[in-house]
Amino acid sequence: MPTTIDTVVYCNDLPVHPRHPYAGELVFTAFSGSHQDAIKKGFEAQDKRHAEAKAKGEPLYWEMPYLPVDPADLGCNYEAVIRVNSQSGKGGIAYLVKQALQLDMPRKMQIAFYQVVQEMADRTGREMTVEDITTSFCSTYHYGKGREGRLVLRSFRFFHSRNPETPSTPRVGQVLDETRRFEGKISVDGTVRILRGEGNGPLSALLDALQTHLDLNFSVREYSEHAIGQGTNVRAASYVELIEPSTGKAYWGVGLDPDIAESGLKAVISAINLAIKGGRKLPEHKAGIVPGDLSKEVLKSMGLEIPKSMQPVLVEIVQAQADVSIERVKQLLEAAFVHNRPLPIVHVHVEGGGEVPVNFKLKNFNLKAREDGARVFTGTIVINRKAAPSSSPNGQSAVSGTQPAEIEEERTLVGEGNGPLSALLAGLHQHVVERVSIREFAGHSMGGGSGVQAASYVELVMEPPHGPRCTWGLAKDQDITASGLKAVLHAASGLGLTLVTSH
Repeated sequence: MPTTIDTVVYCNDLPVHPRHPYAGELVFTAFSGSHQDAIKKGFEAQDKRHAEAKAKGEPLYWEMPYLPVDPADLGCNYEAVIRVNSQSGKGGIAYLVKQALQLDMPRKMQIAFYQVVQEMADRTGREMTVEDITTSFCSTYHYGKGREGRLVLRSFRFFHSRNPETPSTPRVGQVLDETRRFEGKISVDGTVRILRGEGNGPLSALLDALQTHLDLNFSVREYSEHAIGQGTNVRAASYVELIEPSTGKAYWGVGLDPDIAESGLKAVISAINLAIKGGRKLPEHKAGIVPGDLSKEVLKSMGLEIPKSMQPVLVEIVQAQADVSIERVKQLLEAAFVHNRPLPIVHVHVEGGGEVPVNFKLKNFNLKAREDGARVFTGTIVINRKAAPSSSPNGQSAVSGTQPAEIEEERTLVGEGNGPLSALLAGLHQHVVERVSIREFAGHSMGGGSGVQAASYVELVMEPPHGPRCTWGLAKDQDITASGLKAVLHAASGLGLTLVTSH
């Protein structure tokens, strides 16, 4: 048919009427919303019939409302079957989105997007092409690469409880907290920020994080999903309707990802971007410095040369508190150096169910060198911890409302190693259940003359089966050996080691 039309137009120098039977360009076109919806549903029903007929080896029949002839039989295609203008309905628009993007929008979302297309059609006064509609969809819901909104999900992880050391995969006999904890990096107006939140599921945890850090209060009113593709190439498409209690307004979002959890999170971010598209002011990030320049600022203001591998850890610790100012960094580092406080916030799990922070400090030490080059460490450490709460026979706390008592004890350590730090660890291993090793050590001098000091940085890692788990320790001392030993004990304080009962 297209070749015949071209020949007739060329010979007569007259156009073919758009409604001419079989040949007009509008013969297989529907503008009416009810017609479009009927054709959309007709295609879906026919796909199912044809699939069943093929499975049975039966012939395929064309049966379509408002389309008595298959356009393909006349050399035409389906792109122009449904056309959109100001009189079109949501069914036709939803059909075109599904054909172009494979997204089957929920009915309520169809209504919401229909209003967007209608407004565009009324404003332009022309027919909307498939490209116009898909471009409008991607722009409205920030769907697809290169169309990100003000918020962009960079990375995330979930925990089953408040303790980030609790694994996401439950072990046999382990009872998990129903609370889900979200921790992710989200770009906010171009600045990457770490957001944390809690909820009874992934979406509610993300929404809690957005409310806590960005003052965005939304709740989920509707959620749906479907698969796209098959086998190893299957992806999850998620649709979320968020409601803002303060205004009562609703916003839809869409997300697509091979991971169904990430697909839902992207849908939430999509809806939030639609809500703040008008330029809503978000709380400013308390970032006095750029994370990449953190080491330079610390060196300039404090004279500390933070090891390169420790810099990302320090940035994450500070960002987790929504404050990357150099003043906050100084407070954390000074607390670590002066008061021997571990940088990471950790809990120590002991038998009996208590959580008991343990803190190691060096009181005195002596080192001897053997003829074979090994070092023998002899010294005293001070251990500060809180007593685990005592329990009654029925499992309840013996004294309700009382704080666990502080316990301080001294222990003598004796150990051998190829250096002072390894010898100290050998002695410590006699008093703790776990085994740890040094993964990295760095040090430098500070000041000059008689006031020179040594700053040491040690990263300890807990070995299997208790690990892997690692943390950094920091210390300063006029004696470079004492500085390294103190850094080791500082890091050990942050690992959550289980003490062996003293004899």
